[in-house]
Amino acid sequence: MITIGITGQIGCGKSVVADEFARLGAVVISGDKLGHEVIDKHSQLLKALVRKFGSQILTKTGRLDRSELGRIAFGDDLKTKSLNEIVHPWLLRQMRTEITQARKSKKWKILVVDAALIYNWRLEQELDYIVVVESTYKNQSARLKTRGLTGKEIRNRIRRQIPKYIQRRSADFVLTNNGTKKELIAHAARLYERILKLAKSV
Repeated sequence: MITIGITGQIGCGKSVVADEFARLGAVVISGDKLGHEVIDKHSQLLKALVRKFGSQILTKTGRLDRSELGRIAFGDDLKTKSLNEIVHPWLLRQMRTEITQARKSKKWKILVVDAALIYNWRLEQELDYIVVVESTYKNQSARLKTRGLTGKEIRNRIRRQIPKYIQRRSADFVLTNNGTKKELIAHAARLYERILKLAKSV
């Protein structure tokens, strides 16, 4: 099995690339999806978040309001650090479990880990290839505004992620996403075939 990490800053399009890899036959483990699942499954994790950030991060039905949590946690360096310290151990443990299960199943030729935090976790050392998806700040900002983020929230989130030049420096492949979604999908499909050929030649 070939393992591929797809990463990049928020709003660059990494999940579009991961979705195309999935369409072409890969199994994808999504960091965002796992983040939702671990909080939904483990009440003690949600309680820890409420103790740290207050009951305003809950909806009226008692579920996590992720938009509110993000607004609070990414507005301050110390709060971001606290969020990471609470959630990341759970998330990384679950991710490693799913990676191990996928490898053991032998159902797929390619396993993709779609996660913004691959470098933060040093997970790149456990994967065969790293694909970084990058974009200009202007295009990132435009995409994130469609998700309801304000200019200040966008700046805060991007500023707290690993800089693009560092991500690019450690990548095996870089996909630049400054065009249309259709163009990015076409680039992703060509890269997928290239990786398959490289794997066969090893």
